[in-house]
Amino acid sequence: MILRRLRARRFLGLPDEAFEFAPGVNVVIGPNEAGKSSLRTAIHAVLYGNPATTSTKFRDEFRSWGAEEPPVLELEFEVEGKRFMLSKDFATRKVTLQDELGRTWDQHKIVQERIAAQLGLVTEDLFDATAQVAQAELERIHLNSIAKELGRIVGGGGEDVATAIRRLEQHVRGMEKGTKALTKDPGVLRALDDKVASLKEEQRRLSTSAAAADRIRAELAGLRETFANATDTLTVKRALLDQNREIVTVEERLAGRQREEAMLEEKVKKIEDTLSKIAQVDRDLEAATAAGLPSEDATSAARKLHERAAVLEMEAGQLRHALTQSDPGLPAATRAWKVLAMVGVGVALAGGLLAVADLRAAGSMMLAVGLSAALLGGWQVRRTAVARDRAEIRRQERELRLSEIEQTLQQTRTEQSSKLAELGCATVKEAEQKLQRHHDLSRTRMQLDQFLVDLRAGGTDEDITEQWKTVRRDVFGLQERLHAPEIAARRLTPLQLTALEREVQQLAQQVAGQQDKERRLSVELERHSVDTDALATVEEQLHEAEEQLARARYHHEVYTSALSGLLDARRQAQVPVREIMERRAGEYLRILSEARYQQLAADQESLALSVWSDDAGGWVEAAEPHLSRGTVDLVYLAARLALVEVLTGGKRPPLLFDDPFITFDDRRRQAAATLMRELARSHQIFVFTYTRHFDGVADRLIELPARGEATPAEDRPPVAQPQLAPAPVLGPLWDPPRLD
Repeated sequence: MILRRLRARRFLGLPDEAFEFAPGVNVVIGPNEAGKSSLRTAIHAVLYGNPATTSTKFRDEFRSWGAEEPPVLELEFEVEGKRFMLSKDFATRKVTLQDELGRTWDQHKIVQERIAAQLGLVTEDLFDATAQVAQAELERIHLNSIAKELGRIVGGGGEDVATAIRRLEQHVRGMEKGTKALTKDPGVLRALDDKVASLKEEQRRLSTSAAAADRIRAELAGLRETFANATDTLTVKRALLDQNREIVTVEERLAGRQREEAMLEEKVKKIEDTLSKIAQVDRDLEAATAAGLPSEDATSAARKLHERAAVLEMEAGQLRHALTQSDPGLPAATRAWKVLAMVGVGVALAGGLLAVADLRAAGSMMLAVGLSAALLGGWQVRRTAVARDRAEIRRQERELRLSEIEQTLQQTRTEQSSKLAELGCATVKEAEQKLQRHHDLSRTRMQLDQFLVDLRAGGTDEDITEQWKTVRRDVFGLQERLHAPEIAARRLTPLQLTALEREVQQLAQQVAGQQDKERRLSVELERHSVDTDALATVEEQLHEAEEQLARARYHHEVYTSALSGLLDARRQAQVPVREIMERRAGEYLRILSEARYQQLAADQESLALSVWSDDAGGWVEAAEPHLSRGTVDLVYLAARLALVEVLTGGKRPPLLFDDPFITFDDRRRQAAATLMRELARSHQIFVFTYTRHFDGVADRLIELPARGEATPAEDRPPVAQPQLAPAPVLGPLWDPPRLD
């Protein structure tokens, strides 16, 4: 089968695209998200997808983002020079196959069977396991699908050998289930064994049941007499216990009402005390405000004036202390620097004279020293004079500040006296004490009012007093009831009551035990009271179960023998198929590994792969760490390609490679390119990649732009429906069934 052209509408990342394919190697190149995976999935879906599926999830998975309708796929392909058009509309859930003569097939089952037969891979799983190689999946061979197809090839049609063996194994295991280990769902052998054993046990039990029934009847007669006596005694003692419990309940109620009476009496007394305290507080408040209450604002202002006067007095004291202090070191320092300056002048004059008298070196030195001393002394005298002037300025500023502070202090004291006169108090403290006294009394008055409200709890004093009287009457009535003669006659002491409770409890347990025993004996008597007909029925069932067990054991032996024969036959028949796969895979492996590895072997049962290594001197398992990751990928790629030939029976399905060579180095990529050219002689190749490594072997290069980039008009294939080339009249589609 050669794929010629594919058009995809509303399919994943292909809103409306058409692609032309070459018979040989087709390289689809593009960056991530460019649509490579969408194109590969579209090829897969048009070959195997079923648009008639009832699952909306399956159809919605293929829909492009933002599209309202499911996708439509149209594939033009060629079979031995004949052109066909395959359409799968996931929106209308219809499939249509049309040949170049205009004949149409629209039943999905018929169309799919013919497509799969031409591909040589009858199931989608088998196609995924062999002809389609996705990223990082080289070693993922679907053993179930491949083993089933190998069995079909070996068996020659009909129900394949693998299915027959699997069903026989399942049947044998089902029959043997539970014979070697315990299980919740045993097989027929274990179930029949258990049934026979159970019926034998039932037969033994029924034969001994009659004797047990006689013994139980005698025991029941004595037990019922004892039960009647114990029940009468329990009734009398329980009545006395109930009467005394009622007395205890009355006493507990009396104690509760007495506590309530004491609580109400205490509440009445607290109300009276609180009212008395409120009256006293009111009298104190009246006395505190009789002579007038100082204003809080005026008191606060007086306090601020008092504090301000204190601050001013402290600042004035600090200034007076500073004015009394002087710097005694300044005159002495001034005199010392003046002496130094004069000495320096003298030394300089002497040095000048020595220089004139031909003692030039000594004179120059003395002249320099003298001038230095004179300059230093003069500079320090000037500096001392400046410091003395600054000290005088600071003294004058302090005297001026002291005068201002004393004036402000006098004014503040005058204002303070005026405020105190306004308050009618001699001191600020006296005014504050009067205010604090009034505040304390007011707060106490509020607390007493709240306490009184809490005591009354929404009621009045008269209601509380009336409630107290009612409780007192209840107490009196309960006391009279407890002293009644009929109560006193039945009343027990606490010790007697405790002993009676223990005795009643023991009698109740004894009666309950006897009643339970009577019930158990009655049930057991009924169980043992069986007739001979029941025993005969069990014996008949036992005979039937033993016959069923014998037949099941015979069938088990037949199934086991058949399974053993089929397994031997399959092992002998699969050897040529495995040899073909191993030989062909070895040829592919030689190309891929550049002749380093040339022999490959597959396990008879599991198809696990091994390669011959000259370095290791033997067979090596095709897995890490025995081989590198890249070498393992080579082995499994060769095996998958060889399986295509073995499983397709000579058919040539297209091969899809979704960048499976990402673990290969440059040399092995080149070897992979060489292998693709070799495969292109018999298969149509599709390589989906983001690199340029395979451009040189491409018969057609399809470049997909990055998402958002426009495809040049000359690179986009036309979207219109292609016209099929005329061909001579042939028979029905792939009729006879095989095209090769």
